Amino acid sequence: MKQRIGISFTIPREPTFNNYWKWFTAEDLKDNLELVELSFEKNNTEDIDTCDGFIMSGGIDIEPSFYHSNADYENAPDAFLKERDLFEKKIFEYSQLHHLPLLGICRGMQLVNVLQGGKLIQDLGLSNSIHKKGEEDKEHEVMVNDDSLLKKITNASSGKVNSAHHQALDKNALGKNLKPSAYSVTEDKTIEGIEFNNKSGKGFMLCVQWHPERMKGKDESPFSKNIKQKFLEEIRKNKMEKLSVINPATEEVIAVINEDTKDSMAEKFKLLKKAQPAWAATSVSERVECIKKFVELIEKNKDELAITLTKEMGKPLQQSYNELNGAKTKIQFFIDNSEKWLKEEWIATEGATKEKIVYEPLGVIANISAWNYPYLVAINVMIPALIGGNAVFYKPSEYTVLTGMHIQKMLYEAGVHEHCFELAIGKGSVGAALLELPLNGYFFTGSYKTGKFIAGQIAHKLVPCQLELGGKDPLYVMDDVEDIEKVAAAALEGVIYNNGQSCCAIERIYVQEKVYDAFVNSYVEQAKKLVVGNPLDKTTEIGAVSRKEQVDFLLDQIDDAKKKGATVLHGGKKVDGKGYFIEPAVLVNVNHDMKIMTEESFGPVTGIQKVKNDEEAIALMQDTEYGLTAAVYSKNYERAEKIMKELNTGTVYWNCCDRVSAALPWSGRKHSGVGSTLSYQGIRIFVQPKAYHIRG
Repeated sequence: MKQRIGISFTIPREPTFNNYWKWFTAEDLKDNLELVELSFEKNNTEDIDTCDGFIMSGGIDIEPSFYHSNADYENAPDAFLKERDLFEKKIFEYSQLHHLPLLGICRGMQLVNVLQGGKLIQDLGLSNSIHKKGEEDKEHEVMVNDDSLLKKITNASSGKVNSAHHQALDKNALGKNLKPSAYSVTEDKTIEGIEFNNKSGKGFMLCVQWHPERMKGKDESPFSKNIKQKFLEEIRKNKMEKLSVINPATEEVIAVINEDTKDSMAEKFKLLKKAQPAWAATSVSERVECIKKFVELIEKNKDELAITLTKEMGKPLQQSYNELNGAKTKIQFFIDNSEKWLKEEWIATEGATKEKIVYEPLGVIANISAWNYPYLVAINVMIPALIGGNAVFYKPSEYTVLTGMHIQKMLYEAGVHEHCFELAIGKGSVGAALLELPLNGYFFTGSYKTGKFIAGQIAHKLVPCQLELGGKDPLYVMDDVEDIEKVAAAALEGVIYNNGQSCCAIERIYVQEKVYDAFVNSYVEQAKKLVVGNPLDKTTEIGAVSRKEQVDFLLDQIDDAKKKGATVLHGGKKVDGKGYFIEPAVLVNVNHDMKIMTEESFGPVTGIQKVKNDEEAIALMQDTEYGLTAAVYSKNYERAEKIMKELNTGTVYWNCCDRVSAALPWSGRKHSGVGSTLSYQGIRIFVQPKAYHIRG
């Protein structure tokens, strides 16, 4: 696995940016380092998380508002590139968050100083004759401070360097915790290098005003050669834990991303906590406007988003598009309804004492999300939480972390305040680290086992804890249904949609004996026609399941059922070749002694059980530790309603299944969870009421 050096892009590419690229020879990189272009034009912020070290390059002047100065000065450019400043700010912050090596060159050094709170001399005036580039770089001598990191690296007290700048660091306004490491041997003694004064808890950071990548004699000069060698040495020392994102359909690694640590998580929490009050101080309507722009960005980027989702998660491409469309619909509910349910309520407006209720944000909340519907599931939490004025610490599943990065990028592009939406990147240990932080609420979607663990770990904090957990969702077909093929088709789609990886997917089917044979025959015939294959192929209806271990888990359920007397009428085998593919399975002669009828499956498999009457169906449907959804198919609503009233589930369906509406609460009972998302209840769950007693 190669380590990566991120180099910030500067205009023009020829020869300016390519000089940085060519500075590193094949001998420098060997077979374990590679270069990555970090481009403000492409806004490829997701690549920052894959790098082990950074070079912040030279280029056009920093936008003066960054250091609270005037944009009108003699050598000011025709136009600044604020988007570049903001992009490279993220690079710097990321390097510091994870203690990664950073080399700042010319403009890069100036930006580090500015980001640390320092200022710049905007124009060197008469000294431009020494420093400002003409047709070629100029040269001058520098003196190196004896107590500096630069002295240790170069082992030189002085030497000649090139010069190509008309701005410099303000000696009287140096950034926090920075100290000079070199000066020019000129009357103005321009600062030529900086480093951290207190290096405790810091990664390697060296900044120089010259351009080592294009110096004359760069292959021999210690002011180029030694700096490069030390930078490479520091990168190779880096031992960050890495997260490999694997395409479940091909088993290829599509990205390798740096995992968070306890320290980086603690720092991100500080950023969230600091940023949240200003976000909460904006009006609800302003926050809603940001979310509207987020929806527009989903539409604008839908092709890239859908392809990324399919490659990460394995669902058929059209279903990825469907998820994005569903996400936009859900978000529209929050856009249309949040102001109504978050506005202050006057309870008493007459008499000596007036009374009202005001809804305030919880603060900083954790959104620990699932991989099966990374947009639809996350949106239930993050969107109403942000609209409610909260900051969100979002942990995407390690299986869909690229989608999480897309979400973060779009939210910030839409106008959500900086650091109000941070990612926690990593596996279960990173999720566990979230539980140790003093957050103001925890919202989890996933398995019962993990949900129970989370609830136990944070119970002492006495903060909201909402758990959206799994299900073993039943479907009952009554003997009065008229179009058996239509019902079988609906049931089949409820089982296999999203590769069966939905908490509300149909996982067990009960059919009244009078229509049992007809239903089974139709179901099996339709199942045989399903196309299993490459999720990117438009004809594919079932892709790969997301996790390798899930294939073995499903095969074990099928084997258990077969040993106990079940018959497999179709499928139930692993598909040969690369990828985590399993044939959709249809089992009959099943009962509740079998895992497939009692344990959550989360895959395109189901058992179909014959029942004599409604009473037997109710008993079997209720025979579960879960209580998420249940479906009844019948011609007669009154008959179906009697059954639905008896079912201890958060959602019931009549003549439909596997469906979610933003206007209705989404909640589970028993092992399927605690609390509700969606509907107006899912707006108010992210705020807390404050009672006002007003006597004037």
